[in-house]
Amino acid sequence: MEEKELVVKKRNCLFRFPEDMQYRDLAPVFPELLDFFMRISDQYPEDSGEEYMETLIRLNLKDLVANNKPMGHNREARYRMIFPRDTDRVEFFVYPRISEEESKIDHIVKQLSEFFKERDMEHELVWDQMRSLMKEQKKK
Repeated sequence: MEEKELVVKKRNCLFRFPEDMQYRDLAPVFPELLDFFMRISDQYPEDSGEEYMETLIRLNLKDLVANNKPMGHNREARYRMIFPRDTDRVEFFVYPRISEEESKIDHIVKQLSEFFKERDMEHELVWDQMRSLMKEQKKK
């Protein structure tokens, strides 16, 4: 009998920063973070890419510099980075809007985590919390 390896596919990841971190602390790295995220997830816009990215960065930086949760970006993308509304902590989800078979979420999260480590930004990775939060909200 042939042995089969069980593969568990991760669906989303929460990047959680220390409780004492504020949104303005993310502002200095955000332009590079967003650019990096769009490139490693192969979502960097080809047509008018620079202008589009500048607009996304400017809109989100305005919120971060004011120490507010950013409104978000890349809503129609295959991979999204969103800041949940139901917390005061600095944290964001990365999740795919494509099939699990096509998703490279593990690879993207690993590279983003390295990005933060290289900048000495302490963070925690919490896998597959978004799905359970969404289910809890539906029950209410």
